[in-house]
Amino acid sequence: MSAPAALAAGAPFDLGFAGKRAVVTGAAGTIGSLVCRELAAQGATVYALDLAAPQFAAPQLAAANIRGFAVDVRSAPAIGEAANTILADGPLDILVNAHGMQIRASALDCTDEMLSTILDVNLGGCWRLCRAFGPAMRAQGGAIVNIASINGIVAAKTGAAYGVSKAALIHFTRILALELAPKVRVNAVAPTAVRSAMTEDLFVDPAYEAGKNAAIPLGRVATARDVADVVLMLASERTGMVTGQTWNVDGGISLP
Repeated sequence: MSAPAALAAGAPFDLGFAGKRAVVTGAAGTIGSLVCRELAAQGATVYALDLAAPQFAAPQLAAANIRGFAVDVRSAPAIGEAANTILADGPLDILVNAHGMQIRASALDCTDEMLSTILDVNLGGCWRLCRAFGPAMRAQGGAIVNIASINGIVAAKTGAAYGVSKAALIHFTRILALELAPKVRVNAVAPTAVRSAMTEDLFVDPAYEAGKNAAIPLGRVATARDVADVVLMLASERTGMVTGQTWNVDGGISLP
């Protein structure tokens, strides 16, 4: 079926993932789990990393292609062990860093421990994973996609350490894109607020979502699907001339 015909029929748009091998971190999370399922449904073999090995019981098509690993991204030895196992199976084509954590504290209330922890996970974790898989990917080519945040671009009054960690991740993405070119493309995705385990405490307040929706030109917060679709596009050869970029999935909230 041609691409236009597939779209007209409502079939998934084939992004060429059949036979590809992908690592997705934060794979038990709202966005990470969806990325895993979509990659697997399109024929990729997916290595799903999270603090506890993620389980994918359904759909069966996706579950058959996904292998879960328990990995703490703060641990270089744990990442190295997983990388050795994964790369022993063959070369890696795609790395999606979808893990992350939030600490809601203002800059003046953020303790050294809070700052160290969030930088270690959000920035350091991505750095370690790219260091572990980057050399093998550079040898044969591939794509890396980092999940950043619009808070790394637009300042917010709370979550100072989170915003700084994501801003640093965006710049790390640019630097790594230069270092791994021309074989590996490296990009980032910067979503606005997404309903997830990390934000569920905020969305219990109807006023929070109403306020977010009012501030976003498109009138709603992002969904996991909104983010995953852009991640998949950046991981595919459909964006083969795109590297070092951050794609905002924010409904226009970052517009001047």
